[in-house]
Amino acid sequence: MDKFWEFISIDPYEDQRGMLKKIVMKSQLQNSDELGEVYLLYSNPNSVRGNHYHKKSFEYFTVIGGRAKIALKGFHQDISEEFYITADDNIILKVPPFTIHAFKNEGPNQLIILAISSKEYSPADTDTYISEIL
Repeated sequence: MDKFWEFISIDPYEDQRGMLKKIVMKSQLQNSDELGEVYLLYSNPNSVRGNHYHKKSFEYFTVIGGRAKIALKGFHQDISEEFYITADDNIILKVPPFTIHAFKNEGPNQLIILAISSKEYSPADTDTYISEIL
């Protein structure tokens, strides 16, 4: 099965002060002129977020704290893929339009995910279509 999503490796810079992780650079964006919003997701234990897809938006996700169970499914595909990501993995997950995505916190502590979207949310044009996979 061809991948409809992409992992982008983070190469942290570390010195005696700590660590710096560049999450998204303009050169990584699908349309380098478009950045809609950046937000943090805080998910309580046993909660699920997502279970939807977008027709227009690209999204980028990286785990800041906790461990995320992630499910992805191409809009016209029969099977979904599931995997786990933590902050230590140094990975950004790039999710293109028409990719159903969901995140579950199976751990005992809060899950924190940094999310970047190419389209700003608007109640008049949500570009969010429910499709449960997790």
